[in-house]
Amino acid sequence: MRHPADPPILWRALRHPKDGHTEDECEDAWAADPGAGRFAVADGASESAFAGLWARLLAEGFLAAPRPRDLSGWLTEARNRWSAEVMGLELPWYAEMKREEGAFATFLGLNVRPKGPARSCRWQALAVGDSCLVRVREDRSVRAFPVRGSLDFGNQPPLLGSRPGAAWPPRRCYGSLRPGDRLLLMTDALAQWFLGSHENGGRPWEAVASLLAAEQPQAAFADWLGELRNRGGLHNDDVTLLSIEPGRAPEE
Repeated sequence: MRHPADPPILWRALRHPKDGHTEDECEDAWAADPGAGRFAVADGASESAFAGLWARLLAEGFLAAPRPRDLSGWLTEARNRWSAEVMGLELPWYAEMKREEGAFATFLGLNVRPKGPARSCRWQALAVGDSCLVRVREDRSVRAFPVRGSLDFGNQPPLLGSRPGAAWPPRRCYGSLRPGDRLLLMTDALAQWFLGSHENGGRPWEAVASLLAAEQPQAAFADWLGELRNRGGLHNDDVTLLSIEPGRAPEE
């Protein structure tokens, strides 16, 4: 629980579907509770049934969980909610087969807590798959989790399934959030572009900061993604960006 005197968290989320799809067809999801310091993104696997719903339930489940680090505890509740929403639907036979197999998604959850001095925080993250957290510090230092480089992305990342059964164990990471730092939570296509740009000497965080500062960030985000895709610099996939940084303490 955050205290009223704790420094606030500044955040913004942007999401855009793949070309040729509507916002309602987007299978990425995000959720945020800045008061509790919890944030999450999830990326539904398009080849599975009701993947967008499953991604949303994962993100919401992390925020609502009494013990979010205990994945096994709240994953069962998310699975029960998914089944309650889809198992009674009348579907064509081929869609019924997909539903029986369940939905799949990558997941990244973040918890940010104040740490001593004003505007200083600690963060903890857990991830399954290739939705990625990137910490940018002093406009040069980049730390990525759980995928560290652009060449490490693949076609078969670990996934969380909506049906009971074995689950991939989450990977965990810890760090600090200082004044001037920014944490970026991104689904795989954007994370791969970001890390690749950095590896090639670029400063992709400047492009992100410009988008977030735009008068209409969502429109600017859509236009920018369209240009990147047209140049072949970004895979045509659903994209989610969630930015988090420490704000000013109340007494500042």
